Amino acid sequence: MLIKIIHKVFLQPLAVVIKERVLEPYQLLETGWRKDNHESLVWVNDSCAGEQGEEANLFVSTRDLGFWGYLHLTKGNYEGKQILPTSIFEETIKIATPATLDDDLPRNGFFWWVQDRPQASSELGGRLPKGSFQSLGFYGNAVLVIPEYNVVAVRMLNQLNRNPAGYDYLQDIQTFGNMVCDCFAGIKT
Repeated sequence: MLIKIIHKVFLQPLAVVIKERVLEPYQLLETGWRKDNHESLVWVNDSCAGEQGEEANLFVSTRDLGFWGYLHLTKGNYEGKQILPTSIFEETIKIATPATLDDDLPRNGFFWWVQDRPQASSELGGRLPKGSFQSLGFYGNAVLVIPEYNVVAVRMLNQLNRNPAGYDYLQDIQTFGNMVCDCFAGIKT
């Protein structure tokens, strides 16, 4: 539906609008839609519109994924320039989960899991401070932002095959968040 709305408003495919209005101005030059794997890039999503509206995959480099997290940390401010409004970045991490949901369930914004309090079922590690947020890719990659520590951490995987027997994804991604938190907990900037 978002792809159709963007196309109707801008009269261009989503990929073109994103490239011209977000990727190029922020110099995210190693991010884009491709039909084939690329060995130095990781799959982010496998159902986005390509240049001409065909099905393609959004690929991103480690550098660009980290920079994407940094842009959310700075609310879009890059080298003293505000290319996209601050409100866009604030809205993406505002909790959108209905307040009526069970308190034990994780909270999320728009493509971000948000830490408002530690929960056992959350993709965020229990030791992450309130206000931390994380976006997860379909194939195991993650970008974690911890505003309290002024930190962005990236985990890159191209996990195209099924997980081994006994693998616990939730525990694995929580461990990633807790390890990053533990590295910076005593070094607040």
